[in-house]
Amino acid sequence: MDYFKSASKRTRHALSTDTTLNRTARYSRTAVRAFPSAAGQYLVERVPVVHWLPKYNPRWLLNDVLAGVTVGVLLIPQSLAYAKIATIPGEYGLMSSWLPNFLVFMMGTSKDLSTGPTSLMGLLTAEIIRDISSEGYSPQVIASAVAMSVGIYALTIGMLKLGFLLEFISIPVLNGFISAAGIVIMLGQIPSLFGITVRTGTANIIHDIFAMIPQYDGPTVGIGLGGLVLLVAMQKMGQRWGKTNKAIWLLALGRSALVLILFTGISYGVNKDRASDPVWALSKVKSNGINAPRMPSGTLIQKVFARSVAPFIAAAIEHLAIAKAFGRKNDYIVDPAQELVYLGFTNFFNSFFSSMPVGGAMSRTAVNSDSGVKSPAYGLIAGGVVILSIFKLSPALYWIPKATLAAIIVTAVWHVVVPPKVFYGYWKTSLVDFITAMLAFWLTLFVSSEVGIGAAVGFNIVYHLLFMAFHRVHRITRLPPTSNPHSEPLHIPIDTQVFAINQPILFFNAFHIKNQCLDAVQTYNSGTPVTTAQLNDRTWSVAGARRAIRLRRKADIEHEPVQIRTVVLDLSKVYNVDATGLTALQDFVVDVQRFAGKGAEVRFVGLNPRVRDRFARFGWSVVDFGYEVEEKGSVVYASVEDAVVTRRRAGSDSEEEVSEVLVVDNEKV
Repeated sequence: MDYFKSASKRTRHALSTDTTLNRTARYSRTAVRAFPSAAGQYLVERVPVVHWLPKYNPRWLLNDVLAGVTVGVLLIPQSLAYAKIATIPGEYGLMSSWLPNFLVFMMGTSKDLSTGPTSLMGLLTAEIIRDISSEGYSPQVIASAVAMSVGIYALTIGMLKLGFLLEFISIPVLNGFISAAGIVIMLGQIPSLFGITVRTGTANIIHDIFAMIPQYDGPTVGIGLGGLVLLVAMQKMGQRWGKTNKAIWLLALGRSALVLILFTGISYGVNKDRASDPVWALSKVKSNGINAPRMPSGTLIQKVFARSVAPFIAAAIEHLAIAKAFGRKNDYIVDPAQELVYLGFTNFFNSFFSSMPVGGAMSRTAVNSDSGVKSPAYGLIAGGVVILSIFKLSPALYWIPKATLAAIIVTAVWHVVVPPKVFYGYWKTSLVDFITAMLAFWLTLFVSSEVGIGAAVGFNIVYHLLFMAFHRVHRITRLPPTSNPHSEPLHIPIDTQVFAINQPILFFNAFHIKNQCLDAVQTYNSGTPVTTAQLNDRTWSVAGARRAIRLRRKADIEHEPVQIRTVVLDLSKVYNVDATGLTALQDFVVDVQRFAGKGAEVRFVGLNPRVRDRFARFGWSVVDFGYEVEEKGSVVYASVEDAVVTRRRAGSDSEEEVSEVLVVDNEKV
């Protein structure tokens, strides 16, 4: 009975003092108390309009209306063009454009950002459509399933505030990926500019463009290149005189809409009596209004869900980058988590209307900002303009030449291609960044966007994990002066080794760090002499001795070095350690004492509170210098200098301080 009482008492004590249980209970109590107010605040944050609408200044209305009309007009040709990239009927591009504008009014935290179809989302959607359409699904149905998948990803990441995961994609990877995507998009439009049919794949398109020069269609080339010339001319005029002349600024601003109207009128005049055999290919947009909402097929969502990661990553990064850039430009702050929630909410519910995935667009956002927009209220006007076009402009949209849409796409996309000098800058700065950029660029260009961005990100992560896993420990051979700056450096005694570890000691690098330190000890110092009886008992064990010989030969050490007495591990820059790391450190202490005898010491320097707590919870006691040490404990010193010059503890082989000797500069083990 006494035994059970004692066991019960020990169990209660263990539970009451368990750090993990106590921490979990404390966090749980805090979470329960904070949940009601936090939940309310969280829900209110998801609808920012309730904060800014009561403070809306009526004088902003004119600016917001002007910006809304401008963005709405710009959305019409871009929606048709980007639907063409996505290989879905043009009316579904328009269908993708109205809801995001209404939702930005309620959920957006950026006054400038314009969300809708983009060239990049069109390309990534087209790749999925190309692979899935063979199973009998229509392009717009596949596009809507991709949009819902993107919405689910964005909602999950945004609501859980996990946007930091997107930071695993570096700027070089992003630039390589987007540049290649821009080239792929432009190559995909060249056949429409020249009136030819080519095979799929970048290499095939390039070959066919040159091989089929004799088959170029004259009228198509004329109307396509005519649109290109006009678009470029108006853009250049705006860049040169737009700041001083309001009319030229407006002309450059609405160049896509003006070219669309001009060439649609020409197309109607030429082809109205020959609709079945037009002179050039027509877009044939047929809009019968907004379809009744319908959720995409669950089976289809399962087919595209995994592949929708690439469109989500592209949409999220582009969306957040544009929002932050214009927030900095116009001196306000956006909420990245809320922007992802808005992006997810928009794509999720947009998918009910057979839409393609959407995201932030740089060109429309720049136009919106230049128009003097004052609040997200512009979205109500822009959405209204798009709805008007869906219901009223369908007869005119039918006659749009495909070559004109291709010209609009090419001029809208070529600015996203990063100049070669940027990649040369990566070459000069970091070979790893250059390699990741090139992986993203060439694989996206000739294989697929998923392979390109996946391979580049994977290479980046693996490289940096390996860099940390094979971290080089610094072997310190002399210390800088600590008091008088004119004094000489403090040299490390010949029976002492000092190592500085500048990385967390975790499962993937712990034993590599331990082995580096042990190799250095065996290279520059000797251990306890081995007796004849021990040698006779170990005739089969030669690996350790042979390794020590190789290490010393490599270090040009010809004579037997001094026996090791003290090893100092400077852990002042180690901010974390796990169970594997602690096991490796414990093994290192055992190995040093097995090599040099029980009198050899391993001294620690600079344990921060987190690491010290991990030592204690692991069952390895540590005390500050000056206190008695338990058998399984270790002494922690305030500085490397203290650990080096302090006399050895009672019971060690020597009570004397060892005089300094000649050393070389600090080196890496």
